[in-house]
Amino acid sequence: MTHTLRRFVRSILMPLLAALSFHSAANDQRQPTYRFCEDPWAPYTVGEISMPPKAGMAVELFEELEQRLGMTLHLRLLPWKRCLLWAKEGKYDGVMLLTRNKDRSRYLNFTVAIHQDANVVWALKDRTFERDFRTFKDFQGLRIGLTEGFNYGEAFDQAVEEYRLKVDPGPTILSNLLRLALGRIDVFFVNRVAGESAIEDRPNLRKKLTHHRGPFEAVPFFIGLSKSSPIGEEVARFDEALEDMKQDGTINRIFGADSH
Repeated sequence: MTHTLRRFVRSILMPLLAALSFHSAANDQRQPTYRFCEDPWAPYTVGEISMPPKAGMAVELFEELEQRLGMTLHLRLLPWKRCLLWAKEGKYDGVMLLTRNKDRSRYLNFTVAIHQDANVVWALKDRTFERDFRTFKDFQGLRIGLTEGFNYGEAFDQAVEEYRLKVDPGPTILSNLLRLALGRIDVFFVNRVAGESAIEDRPNLRKKLTHHRGPFEAVPFFIGLSKSSPIGEEVARFDEALEDMKQDGTINRIFGADSH
């Protein structure tokens, strides 16, 4: 290529590259990027640890929010305790979906409630109990399976102390249901939808299990925005978008009629 031709090509390409760079920078400025985490929690998030979720109700929610808020929202599945810790430290900007308690409120700002559900009491189908689980006191003497890091509410936490309940946490919903089937725990607490999703591809396990209503009340789920991230100041924007999604039926479409 001759010197003159190189100068001609440069005179065309350089302004074009500069324009593209400016356009990209402008887009980056208009589209801030934030990272949110969750653990694999079907049907809300489906996928593998350390990977972006493949599907789920919470994923649909965030895809819709990304468009409405003009933000880029990167999603990743992490072990639950690590997700909470990194949101607390600001390594992640928020948590996709969770319940609220005093400890989490110290480092997260919560949006308006999006969805609600109640834990039920899972047990072996052929197991009979001389109690009806109307109160937490009814669980005295039983080995209670819990999922590590899950929030079971202040009333349950108080009951554990007051009645000296025997709790035995496990790492995941599925691992707890497997322990239940093997008789290593007597009951396990998780909401019906999450429990059903965990064993939907294990029909033999599902046949062994049933669930009882129990004393749990329905609790709301929120998006948690880290107070250690700039997104912690964006609660009003999230709330406005979420209220619009409730009004136009998007929330009900994603989560079903029990959402609010």
